[in-house]
Amino acid sequence: MKKTFTRYLLFAGFALLLSLPARSQILVRQVNSPAGGSATAGNVSFEYTIGEVAVLTLANGDMLTEGFNQPEVIPHPGQGVNPLINAIIFPNPAVANVKIQFDLLAAANIQMLFINSAGQVVYQEARRYAQGKILITLPVNRFAAGIYTVMLKAGGHVFMDKLIVQ
Repeated sequence: MKKTFTRYLLFAGFALLLSLPARSQILVRQVNSPAGGSATAGNVSFEYTIGEVAVLTLANGDMLTEGFNQPEVIPHPGQGVNPLINAIIFPNPAVANVKIQFDLLAAANIQMLFINSAGQVVYQEARRYAQGKILITLPVNRFAAGIYTVMLKAGGHVFMDKLIVQ
């Protein structure tokens, strides 16, 4: 009886996992090489490239020389899913400039607020950003030294973090 219940419980847990939506990135692999091929040694098959200096300008302006280009292709999030992920604020504490970096799963309107310890909004910006990795650099040397709350709003979702300005 106990064995049957355990099996039933494991089956129910596995069925629950299968019913949850999956979210991942899609990787598109590309190799830049002037020569190469594939070979088999014993029971092992492998692919190889022979390198020379080769330069390729990617769509985003980056340069790739000999190697793998594995760009991220982010699937469109479902409705109600937070489009803003992986947010980070650095350096913290900040002296002259602060960088706010995050990933957007879909194009979104982002509202950014800096709130001082008295609860006053000392900086506010609203802007539409495209899907992908976003990096915003802001000067903070115009702010008084202290602790600020940085708030990012996107599609009804809020990210908040503390920032120390020296």
